[in-house]
Amino acid sequence: MDRGFDTETELIHVYEEYFPKIYNYVYYQINNHAVADDLVSSVFMKVVEHIGTFNEQKASFSTWIFTIARHVVIDYYRKLRAESDIDDYTDTVQCSLSFEDAYRAYTEEENGDVEALMSILNEKEKPIIFLRYFEGYSFEEIASKLDKNSSTIRTTHERALKKMLTYLQQQGIRYEDVI
Repeated sequence: MDRGFDTETELIHVYEEYFPKIYNYVYYQINNHAVADDLVSSVFMKVVEHIGTFNEQKASFSTWIFTIARHVVIDYYRKLRAESDIDDYTDTVQCSLSFEDAYRAYTEEENGDVEALMSILNEKEKPIIFLRYFEGYSFEEIASKLDKNSSTIRTTHERALKKMLTYLQQQGIRYEDVI
């Protein structure tokens, strides 16, 4: 499908509909408003530049724009990693899937520090947690949006939950306190 935005109104509609979702997606991976502002601007510039390559036969517009956002964040982390030469910490310990309930209670009912929890995750884990808990997507939907295998998404999800559980324990918050 080779097309651009037909009118300025169409572009404004896309921006108004997707800006909050894309901004939150980027912000909860970066945890920096200034950087998130820049990256989201970059996402929408890429949308305008590449709208002619969008093919609704391959993916929905939502999947397409989130894929652009994901690549912008990945590029940001690659550049940051090249500058700092620091590897991400990856926890390989499995955790109980019941931690999902504790996480929901901590972040929603107890008004827990979501930014602190998100900041301990690496760039592979953040979008999965964001899409799962903030956007409500299933593992299969997340796998589709991130162009990954659903079993990889589930494994990364479990590792991220384990990291967050460890963080909560270090903060003196017991699992039993938030469920």
